[in-house]
Amino acid sequence: MKRMKKLASLLVALVMTLAMAIPAFAANNNPYTISVKQNADDKLEHTYNAYQIFAGDLSSEGKLSNVIWGNAVSDTAGLLAALKAETAFNGAFDACEDAADVAEVLSDTEKFKDSDISNATLTDTFATVVEPFLGTVAGTATGTGDVRINVTGAGYYLVKDVSENLSSDGAYTRFLLEVVNNATVNVKSEVPSGDKQLYTEDAEGNIVPGDANFGVIGSHVSYVITSKVPNHVGYDYYYFIMNDTLSEGLTFDGASTVKVTVDGVELVQGTDYYVYTGADAGAYTFRLAFADIMKYEVGNEIKVTYSATVNGDAVIGTTGNPNTWKLDYSNNPNDTYNGTQDSSKPGLPDESKDVVLGETPEEKTLTYVTALDITKYANEIAEANKLAGAEFTLTGTSYQVVLKEVEYYEVSADGTYYLLKDGTYTETAPTGTSYVEVGVGTATTTSGYIKNAEGEYVVPTDTKDYEGQTLYRLVKGTADNYVDVNTKYKKKKDLQEVVEKVPVNISMAEMTGEDGKISFERLGAGKYTLTETVTPEGFNTLDPISFEIKFTAPTSVSDGSEPCTWEFVSKTDGFTIENGTVAGTAAANIINKSGSLLPSTGGIGTTIFYVVGTILVLAAGILLVTKRRMKAQ
Repeated sequence: MKRMKKLASLLVALVMTLAMAIPAFAANNNPYTISVKQNADDKLEHTYNAYQIFAGDLSSEGKLSNVIWGNAVSDTAGLLAALKAETAFNGAFDACEDAADVAEVLSDTEKFKDSDISNATLTDTFATVVEPFLGTVAGTATGTGDVRINVTGAGYYLVKDVSENLSSDGAYTRFLLEVVNNATVNVKSEVPSGDKQLYTEDAEGNIVPGDANFGVIGSHVSYVITSKVPNHVGYDYYYFIMNDTLSEGLTFDGASTVKVTVDGVELVQGTDYYVYTGADAGAYTFRLAFADIMKYEVGNEIKVTYSATVNGDAVIGTTGNPNTWKLDYSNNPNDTYNGTQDSSKPGLPDESKDVVLGETPEEKTLTYVTALDITKYANEIAEANKLAGAEFTLTGTSYQVVLKEVEYYEVSADGTYYLLKDGTYTETAPTGTSYVEVGVGTATTTSGYIKNAEGEYVVPTDTKDYEGQTLYRLVKGTADNYVDVNTKYKKKKDLQEVVEKVPVNISMAEMTGEDGKISFERLGAGKYTLTETVTPEGFNTLDPISFEIKFTAPTSVSDGSEPCTWEFVSKTDGFTIENGTVAGTAAANIINKSGSLLPSTGGIGTTIFYVVGTILVLAAGILLVTKRRMKAQ
């Protein structure tokens, strides 16, 4: 049970002033109420027990006199020994013999000025020492919001949070100390939080943080997390760990892209904080752990930026590709965290030890991509008219938001990189299909290629044709793995601004198969042109087709199921774009018309010319004879 209760809050204990007292053996038995005002951000139900440490007479000024031990103290000798043994008190309680002596020391903060303990943590330390010696509960209360604990007798009370199962989105309260006279105490615990967003464009074209944006294959998505240094007063160590999970359609750009600032000062990775990936990150894409969050001033702003790349597994349409984030934090100031750390992984707890941490609810951002599907027909739309062998190249311009010192790629004639269909870049040039000579065919050869009379590589229908012929093997190239084998990219870095809107030049080439279909996938908002770069023999090449893709993000993101809106607008007359089979994608039919078949020599066309010519000759002869007769008359 005790271990279950070692989850704890971020609360500064109230420093109480006790009057110098003289021993007495009586105390009043009047009823009093301790009102505990809980943190509005903590939505969980808490249970509080009140324990009487000192009893006595309470003055109208709130001072306690005639102090004796309260009914909660079970071992007064043991408690005195523990106070004297606590090194933080620097021997302040060495001369104490009873409750009145202890109360007098507590009320005189000058006794601690030469010790390592400050006034702000005096009562925290005192409460921690006293708590193991408390037994009888003076009063208890359970609830959310403000709770009221009814007790009997004036005195100095310790209020302890004994709630169970606060490991998620909650925080235990530090021991509270209060001289009771219908007192109200404010729980100053806080549940740490953070705001996870990505960079996007607003209606005015400005780059701003938001919950959703769009991407294109190979482009970067840039994220920003804002939080605050938590209230770590009274802790011996404080865990502050950010956990990030990217969906399959987003690839983390690596620890080198992570930047952290506290109060505007950039921290050093590997010293001030650590980024864990792979097996060290567990179920997360990466974990960011602060080495010592307690060295920063409580309340200072924390800002974390990093990026990911849209890859070939990104879900298309109105369904977004999520990035999920949450925070693990220490939440029991009454626990001892020193000694629970993993020395090989600074900032992370040792998995072999029972370290229970609080965690915030998950926050999600969404990145959307879309697609355009084309079906190619010969002359008219009909199932039997689907046309293979037509290549289209899609070009256009979208954009991405680039973070400081993040590598990105842009189209360049002197570039050395190619974009692969999985969203990554390579400097390895694509290779085409080729035929490699492997020997000479024999009577037993049953597979391979030979050259026919026209020099074409063919597989003979009769295996006897292999005998004595040069034999070739087909080596398939890598071109099918590339978005476009003709477009090159240059690797660049943005070193000028924290965020910058960078154009993304799109170039994709696809050829229709036997089903007449091609698909240009993982597109974002932008203006595009579709050009027929290879036309099947016997058909007329189409003029370029232009269209625009528009994007509208959901107003907010909560559970990650929120859809976006895509709009496809044709800029070319006669080109109609319809809804695709997947919500949020588009489809279009394109018709290739056959070329004109002109007449040739020996055909019916020459006969027509002969007939017309003969008629013209005869008509000219008749006209000549007629004119001569008229002259003769």
